[in-house]
Amino acid sequence: MCPACYINALLLFMFGSAGATVASNPIVIALSILFTIAGIWFLFKGYKKNQGKGGLAKNIKNTIIYVMIFSAGFVTASYVTHDYFKQQTQHQHTEH
Repeated sequence: MCPACYINALLLFMFGSAGATVASNPIVIALSILFTIAGIWFLFKGYKKNQGKGGLAKNIKNTIIYVMIFSAGFVTASYVTHDYFKQQTQHQHTEH
């Protein structure tokens, strides 16, 4: 499978699913659906470019590697920004 097509599909799937989980606006829901459809299109494009010769084991391995990379970045970003969000949500009460 074409690596650029695969990465684009993975990113579009992530944006589409993230938008769908927090959607309260019809425009956001429509964008989520469009991102998901674009992700399917990129997967199909990459499959056609490779003519189906990529192999199932290689595609599963690539999927696991990309998910692990995304997870490592997410955990790192959560750790780095944790103190910032903790300070924003806790209120400082000072007595006069």
